[in-house]
Order: sequence, then structure tokens, then C-alpha cells
Amino acid sequence: MAFRGLCYQMPPLRRPTAPQVCVLAVLALALALPATASAQPRAGKLGVATNGGLHTLSAHDLGRELEAARDAGARWIRTDVNWASVQAGGRNSWNWAPFDRVIRGARARNLRVLGTIGYTPAWARPAGTPAHHPPKRAKAYARFARAAARRYKRNGVRHWEIWNEPNLAAAWAGGVSALRYGRLLRAGARGIRRANRRAVIITGGLSPAANAHGNIAPVTFLSRLYRHGFRRSFDHVGHHPYTFPSYPSRRRAWSPWRQMAWTRPSLRAVMVRFGNRHKRIWATEYGAPTGGDRAVSESTQAAMLREAYRLWGRYAWTGPLFWFSLRDRGPVSWHTTCGLVRGDFSRKPAFAAYRAIANAAR
Repeated sequence: MAFRGLCYQMPPLRRPTAPQVCVLAVLALALALPATASAQPRAGKLGVATNGGLHTLSAHDLGRELEAARDAGARWIRTDVNWASVQAGGRNSWNWAPFDRVIRGARARNLRVLGTIGYTPAWARPAGTPAHHPPKRAKAYARFARAAARRYKRNGVRHWEIWNEPNLAAAWAGGVSALRYGRLLRAGARGIRRANRRAVIITGGLSPAANAHGNIAPVTFLSRLYRHGFRRSFDHVGHHPYTFPSYPSRRRAWSPWRQMAWTRPSLRAVMVRFGNRHKRIWATEYGAPTGGDRAVSESTQAAMLREAYRLWGRYAWTGPLFWFSLRDRGPVSWHTTCGLVRGDFSRKPAFAAYRAIANAAR
């Protein structure tokens, strides 16, 4: 979910000395110049994030969605592995079948999978709380995460995202807390790594929220994760740098895209300060709606997609960018109309734009 209004207090400006000018120029070049001669993203950075609920689709519709991802040229697909669904019947019940269909279908189409483990079954959370409330015991989450990693290791799945938007009150019920999330992250990562030593752990994609209304801004949240000592519990940082209806290149202090590396502080600066320069930022969601709140036209959506991937191709410190979403589904709102294809599977201009990028990718 995209929010505006996030600004950081900048220090008063002073005239820099000649040596400072040189340092600033070098830093600016390091950020602005592409990592290679081309701004074209590598094929391995092209992903799509689904709108949730793939496991509930008919076999026909599931196949069509996965084929749309393949035909667009995506190399990755981000999908839920819903704990609340798999273990809805109790701590010893396991209904993997709906998710087996999704994982096997994706792998059959040569799509790499980023599995997002979230939602707590009723038996594992406080009575009367919603599914997006964290579990009473992190060990229960770790047990499920380990089981999921073990099961889907045979399908070549080794990339796992721990929860979704844990810095957002609407996605982490009971009071957003970097400390509480860090404990869940650490437990989940340990469980997954016990099942698969080659596993790669991504923090839950951080929502572009402000420090208000029970939410914690991404930079603040990440800083607290580090300060609480969780730097070894993840391999990369998940982020949702939504900017719509603005383009990602627009220089705005509130822009979650700019906050990755060009604000003071920034996500990248926090990572470097705590010794994690080698870790990358994964955009596990980025998109623009063609309906609902702050909608853009379909042609503008395609233009924003082209610009996002062009910029992404310049950054050496990023992992994949997952376009949210693959297909429009549900009542019209911003988060149901970001698809590359419409609800009837007809293709938007963004689909052609994505495929052109994939065809040109290195």
C-alpha cells in the first residue's frame, strides 16, 4: 500500500569546501551511473507478484495466469504459501495440495519461486484476532516454515520471504514492532535453513508507510531491526517502493523509491552502516493501478513500468523487481487493478512493455 507524506528532516545547508565538493561528486556518480554500460536489467531481475489466492483458482485459471507470466518473459513469480490455509485444521493438520498445484505449475513453466510465508491459523494466534496477527509463539511459525522449505526444496524453491509488510498496522495486527518481527524473522530463518542450507531469506517487503497511525516507516523499521541484532537473520531486504501516480524518477522526499538510496537516511545507508553492504534490496512489489484510488491510464502504467525497469537495471545493489501484479482480480480498487493483464486475460499495454524488456534483457 502506498502512502505519501514521509519526509526526513534535512540538516541546514552550508557551502561545501573544495574537497567536500569532490567527495560529493564521486558519491553522486556512484549512485547515478549504471552498474554496466547498459541500463537494461538482467533477465534474473524480472519478476511478477501475484494478487494472492492463486491456490484458490480453478486449474484452468491457474494455468492461464502462470502462462501469462511465462509469456510476458518473467523469470520469477512471488506467491503466498499461506500458513493459515495449510494448517487450518490444527497444529497436526497439513493441507498442502492447493499450494503444490501452484509451485509445480510455476516450476513447470520455468518460473523461479519466491514464497511468502504469512497469515497465522486461529489455533496459533490469540483468540479473537485476525489472520494477519503474528503467532503467540515464534516456534510455531518456525515449524511451519521449516516444513514448507523441506517440502518445496524438491521443486527447487529456496527463496523465502518472511511475512508481508510487517511495518504496517494493517498487515501486522497487535501493534507494529521491529523487535517482535525480528524474533519471528529469526525463528523462521532458522527453520528454513535447517531444511535447506542453500535457502535465501528476504525480509517481509516493507510498505511505504510514514511513522504515523501505528505504522513504522521503512527506514526506521530497518534501522530498528539492525539495532535489535537481527542482521544475520536475513540475506536481503524486501521493499515495496510504490510511487503511483508519480513516476519513480520524480525527486520527492516522500518517494519510497528515493528512500532506497537517495534520502538521508536511506535503506541502503542503513545497510552499509551496519556492515551489510553486500546484501541487496529486493522490490517484492512495485506497480501502478489502472482503476481505483490514484489510478493512472493504461498507457501511463506501461510507461511507468518501462521507467522502473530501466532505472532498476542501473543499480548494482538490487535483486529482482516483482511487478505487482500479474492479473486484475476482484472489486475495482488500486490493489486489484495493477495487473499486466485484465480480469478476462486480455493484455494491457504494460504486458507488451514487460515482454519487450524481457526480450532485450541480458
